[in-house]
Amino acid sequence: MNGEPDIAIPARALGDPARGRIVSALLGDRAMPAGDLARVAGVSASTASEHLRVLLDAGIVVVEQSGRHRYFRLTNRDVSAAIEALQAIAPRVEIRSLSQHNVSEELRSARTCYDHLAGDLGLRIADLLIGAGVVTELRIGESSSPPEPFPDGPITAAFRIQPPQGSRPWARGCLDWTGRRAHAAGQIGAQILVAIESQGWITRRNNSRAIRITDLGSVRLSGLESMVADS
Repeated sequence: MNGEPDIAIPARALGDPARGRIVSALLGDRAMPAGDLARVAGVSASTASEHLRVLLDAGIVVVEQSGRHRYFRLTNRDVSAAIEALQAIAPRVEIRSLSQHNVSEELRSARTCYDHLAGDLGLRIADLLIGAGVVTELRIGESSSPPEPFPDGPITAAFRIQPPQGSRPWARGCLDWTGRRAHAAGQIGAQILVAIESQGWITRRNNSRAIRITDLGSVRLSGLESMVADS
């Protein structure tokens, strides 16, 4: 018989600055080789291997083989959500260079959180969904089903939102460290990321989970926001 979850195991695994940088780099459903993670963490290759072993043993990361190469990624959405939540309560690291400032601003503006959107962009979209009645209020860590009847309108059409399928929650509030409130995760969050990327509203920045809003995306999002505000 199993007892209560032992949170000390993941806490110990994450209780090192280098390992914290490693798992943060893997947010956004990214898969990276050990060498790249060593550079991100600012440690040697051998030290990075030791840190990755700790994270593997704790079930925080998994390793995938692709030919001769091994890639590490976060184990699942629950791990990603837990790390994002920790970022929301963690103290901010002092920015010491223009490069660090630019990266911080890019991530704050728009980024992926596993398979959905976060940052200011994710919060704008969450506000649109709530304002249009596509979802009820998003509560952190809580899941919800779509309203009845299924919402049909310009917001649903623009984001190509489909009814729920399978056992994954249709909508779930995921804590966003940018605004310290919920953005939209679950099936609806994943659908929206795929939809706006395929329509050219956003592009991904190289070697980062940061997202750039295109001119087209900026116009379309502003138009949706004005429409919801006027309704």
